[in-house]
Amino acid sequence: MTADRNNRSHRPKGLPQGVAGTFDTTAPQAAGDDVAPPPAGGRRLDDAMDDAMNAIMMDPDVAAYAGYAETRLNLLVGRQAMPGEEDDMPLIVENLRYDPQMPGGSHADYVVNHIQAAYDGIPVKSYNRARLERETRQHIIETALDPNRELRNLGLEPVRPGEQANTWKGPQPDYDGEAAGRRYEAAWKGTWTKQARYAAATEEHLNPLNGEMRDLYRKNVDRGLINGSAFDDKMAFADTLRELQEDGWNPQAGREYRKSKEFRKLEKQLLDGRKPTRRYRQLRDALCDDEHEYRAFMAADPDVFDPDERIVKPFAGLGPDVGQAAMLRLAAKHRGVTGALALARWDPGIEYVTADAKTHTFRMEHDRPGIGYYSDGSTYPIGHTVITANGIKPASVMSWIHNEKPGTPEWEARTRTRFEESNGGEWKPAETDVI
Repeated sequence: MTADRNNRSHRPKGLPQGVAGTFDTTAPQAAGDDVAPPPAGGRRLDDAMDDAMNAIMMDPDVAAYAGYAETRLNLLVGRQAMPGEEDDMPLIVENLRYDPQMPGGSHADYVVNHIQAAYDGIPVKSYNRARLERETRQHIIETALDPNRELRNLGLEPVRPGEQANTWKGPQPDYDGEAAGRRYEAAWKGTWTKQARYAAATEEHLNPLNGEMRDLYRKNVDRGLINGSAFDDKMAFADTLRELQEDGWNPQAGREYRKSKEFRKLEKQLLDGRKPTRRYRQLRDALCDDEHEYRAFMAADPDVFDPDERIVKPFAGLGPDVGQAAMLRLAAKHRGVTGALALARWDPGIEYVTADAKTHTFRMEHDRPGIGYYSDGSTYPIGHTVITANGIKPASVMSWIHNEKPGTPEWEARTRTRFEESNGGEWKPAETDVI
């Protein structure tokens, strides 16, 4: 839940799946296709936060302030702005630049420059615009050399008679250059190690692919995996192609068959007067590469002939052609045509395949307890890295496709493996005494 500028709580709707607060439990499950996806190449807020923190940590001049900057961003950034909504990031940036608890002068500029670069192209909304304006104004009045100029640039009221500017006399965080240098070296080493481990794990998933499938992977993986999706994992895409390779899948041969006169004659016969809708063509092109597959598809009486159904492409974050066809074929193989339709329609039941987060939450050995934040800005203690439904989406989708129930050994093995490959380190269950 979020609060608007009138302090009314509500759940924002209309954002793509994968963005917090968009799962509307009152809507019918098939209505996922009415949600507009993020633009191609778009990124999630979580990605922007990670990019900003990595950039600050890797900058020895301001590495000491990464933790505080992350805390403040979590408190200030509520959600991604909808089309037509005013972007609150300019206010947030100046709030941080003139925050008395942040470093002063050019060091503050370094911090906000990293944040601006990470959030470039991602408009955001704060939890409470009015409160953000008041707080930003106070920060500017307390610390800016020319408060009226900065207030004017943001469209805020200038310093009023009786207000005292440049009044902050309190302590700022001590800057330890030597400690910052050590953190920089550790961050660089950790980043390099993680990248090397991820590259090695990816290559292990690619090794079983023959030359033809590797070519399909190379041409489709980057255009197919779009942030904010219900399926965003290169290794899982490679695993999908490997399994389809074992089945003898040849998408080029399938395209040639669907262009043949024999297929067109058979299609007219089996449609029996029904109009070929976009959903029908989507499933047909993914699942029907020969006469046997097409007859089986039509015999399943698929629910694909509603002419008013809206189609969002790419569905589930996968691009057209090979990307979506591969995942639909894998889903149909293990869960039938109904399962393939559920994946195509962004059924929320797929993305949220997870066991109880309290008992199936993992942490890495080097993780330390931290602070969690509710949408209203209040905090709660956490002693582990919280991995909820959104956090295990790639493993969750593949587990759903392979009928692995949440909490089973098969489900947990897939989840652990995916995170070990992506993040490094050995995962262990969260301590039972941590809420």
